[in-house]
Amino acid sequence: MSSEATEAFMSHSELTQAIALQGVSKIYHTYSHPRHRLLELLSGGKKQYARETRALDEVSFTLEKGGRLGIVGENGSGKSTLLKVLARVLTPTTGTVQVSGRVSALLELGAGFNPELTGRENISQFGLLHGMTAAQIEEALPAIIQFSELRDAIEHPIKTYSSGMAVRLGFACAVYSQPDILIVDEALSVGDAYFQNKCLHKIKSMLDEGVTFLYVTHAADAIRSLCNQGLWMRNGRVQMTGSSTDVGAAYQREIFNRMVRAGYSPPEGEVVGDITDEDQTPLPSSITPAQQASAAAFAERVASMRTGSGEARITDIVLYGRDGNATDSMEFLEPHRLRVFVRVDGPLPPNTSLNVGIQDSSGKQICHFSSLAQGIDLSRFDTGTIYSVEFDYKPSLCPGEYSLVAGISSMYSHPSNQAQMLIDNVIDYCAGGSRFSVRFPDKPMDLDLWGIVAFKYKAEYLKLD
Repeated sequence: MSSEATEAFMSHSELTQAIALQGVSKIYHTYSHPRHRLLELLSGGKKQYARETRALDEVSFTLEKGGRLGIVGENGSGKSTLLKVLARVLTPTTGTVQVSGRVSALLELGAGFNPELTGRENISQFGLLHGMTAAQIEEALPAIIQFSELRDAIEHPIKTYSSGMAVRLGFACAVYSQPDILIVDEALSVGDAYFQNKCLHKIKSMLDEGVTFLYVTHAADAIRSLCNQGLWMRNGRVQMTGSSTDVGAAYQREIFNRMVRAGYSPPEGEVVGDITDEDQTPLPSSITPAQQASAAAFAERVASMRTGSGEARITDIVLYGRDGNATDSMEFLEPHRLRVFVRVDGPLPPNTSLNVGIQDSSGKQICHFSSLAQGIDLSRFDTGTIYSVEFDYKPSLCPGEYSLVAGISSMYSHPSNQAQMLIDNVIDYCAGGSRFSVRFPDKPMDLDLWGIVAFKYKAEYLKLD
């Protein structure tokens, strides 16, 4: 680090900003041949053989405590280098870095883990390195193991873990180490869609508690969903700062324009149809042993992402395809039947509704189903009984990965708009329990499958001159 570089990692309460960077640069020197390094040294600096590469070039920005900053940019733009500087993994060449509070960062696969130690031992080591006491580590240990879903492997060395297992453990350690600042690099999203969505919900709960958040991503929608501020990096420099909506839109326009210049065109699709009698899916009328096993697995998945007063519980969510079999993979426009199992443990107030939302891979909600809107009031359900509530629909979701969130809430009408229902009390809410994918159809279509949903449309032209 040069004498002109200053790095101050501060923790005093007077600092209202969680992060402040001023003129930060990270410079690397590369040599075309090993002997050039020696020749440069022998010349006493009079002759330069090195080629200078600026991974970061005069980067400046501030982030208030509790702020949520999304950082976008192409590969090589300096995003990950910036996060490593903030996480104290890298030292800047020049400039000032001020960070207030405990930082927890998920930057590189297996970073901070000793491959020879077991998962449990690495959890303890991670906590100690992040300033946690032995008592705090012991208290967080069960939650980390449960969230990472590595109970059967927690006594095995990290070197025996798959990449996905290592990321799950790393993320669980990061979010349960009581950070003031959470830093996440999207490059680590190697887990399945279910676990990614589970992580997003955990992050959102931490944001509600006031944690400062920095998130690197290539997806503009992700920063709009998770962040209120945006920063666009290009060639090591800050291209744009502002609201996450404005920065995301500008970055998305740039990517789209580049794709158009490269001759990109979206794939073709099919028109959207309505549900017909032939589309209706047969379902079994009683709970089978297989469904009981499915419910047990569901409870395990949502255990760390569940809240509510508890008078009723969602015990399972099952998606059925056209053939009546449970599935997690649907063809585009294939009719769905969604079956939600509800156990009633106590009396429910009037206007109690089962609500289900479909979310995309970034956690943005796409649509919402309400039992109350269809005349099904759960307050009529008998205590001590399990019910199933079924939603039939023919979605127009484009191919991709999706997840389901569900909740049971008592509702009331908006004072000035009786048609609008508002939540009075959350009885049960669970996330991360169910996911599904929509795949491309096998036959050609005449509808673009580009985006999140596909609408039926008609195009005409008129010659004006």
